[in-house]
Amino acid sequence: MKHVKPTGTFAAEAVLTHMKAAGIDVLFANGGTDFPSIIEAFARQSETGLKMPEPLVIPHEGVAVGMAHGYYLMTGKPAGVIVHVNVGLANSVMGLINARSENVPVMMFSGRTPITEHGRFGSRSSPIHWGQEMFDQGGMVREAVKWDYELRYPEQAGIVIDRAMSIAMSEPRGPVYLSLPREALAEGAEITTSHRSTVTPTSYGPADPALVAEAAELLAGAKNPLVIAQSPELAPDFEPLAGFVEKFALPTVEMWAMRQSLPSDHPMMVGRDSTQLLKEADVVVVINAAVPWISDHTALAESARVIAIGPDPQHSRMPIRSFEIDIALAGGINKTIAALAAALEQRVPAGETFAERRQKWAGVKAGQAEAAARRAALGNGSPMTPAFVSRCISDIMDEKTTVVNELGIDPSVMEFKHPKSFFSTPLSGGLGFGLTAALGAQLAARKQGDGRQVIVTVGDGSYMFANPVACHQTATALKLPLLTVVFNNGIWNAVRRSTLYMYPDGSAATANIMPITALDPAPDYAAVARAHGAHAERVEAGEDLADALQRALAATRSGRQAMLEVMVSY
Repeated sequence: MKHVKPTGTFAAEAVLTHMKAAGIDVLFANGGTDFPSIIEAFARQSETGLKMPEPLVIPHEGVAVGMAHGYYLMTGKPAGVIVHVNVGLANSVMGLINARSENVPVMMFSGRTPITEHGRFGSRSSPIHWGQEMFDQGGMVREAVKWDYELRYPEQAGIVIDRAMSIAMSEPRGPVYLSLPREALAEGAEITTSHRSTVTPTSYGPADPALVAEAAELLAGAKNPLVIAQSPELAPDFEPLAGFVEKFALPTVEMWAMRQSLPSDHPMMVGRDSTQLLKEADVVVVINAAVPWISDHTALAESARVIAIGPDPQHSRMPIRSFEIDIALAGGINKTIAALAAALEQRVPAGETFAERRQKWAGVKAGQAEAAARRAALGNGSPMTPAFVSRCISDIMDEKTTVVNELGIDPSVMEFKHPKSFFSTPLSGGLGFGLTAALGAQLAARKQGDGRQVIVTVGDGSYMFANPVACHQTATALKLPLLTVVFNNGIWNAVRRSTLYMYPDGSAATANIMPITALDPAPDYAAVARAHGAHAERVEAGEDLADALQRALAATRSGRQAMLEVMVSY
């Protein structure tokens, strides 16, 4: 049977042009046999003149999704990811779980095995087209995305792309998924230049004024207030939070922070663990923190009151969550903080400077700085301590440095003074996030042209999970001068720490090698990077680290990726 190939434009072109019109500038692509129409559309672009996202070949789906995550963190714009049917989508799931955990809007697309066995242009033509068919392909990702759909007809292209973008960018933001069957992509389609994008995401203003006033009354009467921040809005600076907590002397903790809330030298930035401070806090402001403390070993003071701020203060996608909330300020994070600041100003006596509180927390910060310096200095040996390595990395940072961390650095000994200085692992904990997200951040920095250096700091276990061959190949292919620092302690330390927490006096605690934690024998990680043209070294002694970091930076300044494998204790 002869298949009739459509003439003129076709649905794949309509899908891609609507992606561009909706604001998707970059499409991370990992191709498959369902892609012929997508590939043809890009190949015809010089003839058709149609505007489409820039396609970038990424050799592993998990890397592609992680790059979209990092790209958004740096730009505030979602990227597209397109992968091969069910098998490619399967490799994408962990990245989507991470994105949903941190409310990162990823525009996720995949092909779909041809539905028809014959008779249509694009019908099945390979044995895998039977082997890869599923009853419900979208079911693989439905719990990790906000919305999913399958393109049915070419004329739907604009509708579904605009709807997907609108939902992804609506608060709280998150990934969405669209399936693209091969036959539908190959059908003829009319493309008009007059298409008006209907992307209309939902954004929130400040929370209910009556509740804001109630919260301001609580804060005005607080003797020991505390702010706990975890995942603030992406913004060009630290306002309005920095001004708010400075004006009213509100000590702030970045508990398990995934993004910076304050510069580390801000007088009210007082640490990264809420455990001790909660014992005396009488009013606690929780800013978009899904986990503001660990309930198993931390308790609020009996009379303490909690104010929760965020687009979803109840974090309703978590099946069980019982953290106390007395006032839920549901709304835009920054707009609600600004409204709370204005309401509090009306309730604080004129001339009140909170001198006693400021003096107290200045002393706390001074003590923290002294302890951090002492702890870091003690680690200059072989192997080094993570704190020592972290301080050395901090010493090479400037206003155009971004650290993306996954179970590597000790941020408490570092200084993050500038916006976009620090991003860390989502609470979902899907390993492989760090290196992949850092690639996306470095790509975004290149496109923005600001000369920003991204440094990714990862444990050796996290490094292996990131598919390092695919990551380093991507860095070479896209000319991304990323600096990777692998903290090699030869173990899954998070697993070890969890076991020690539950069984501190157990047999595993005294075993020479704790079961299911050791990563022996360790490969030559530096050699993996070197195979892709990277400047790569293994550093075993603290006295050699500073010079090695400078050599690595010299390589990245020349446009080359660099990697240091640093031997650390645990």
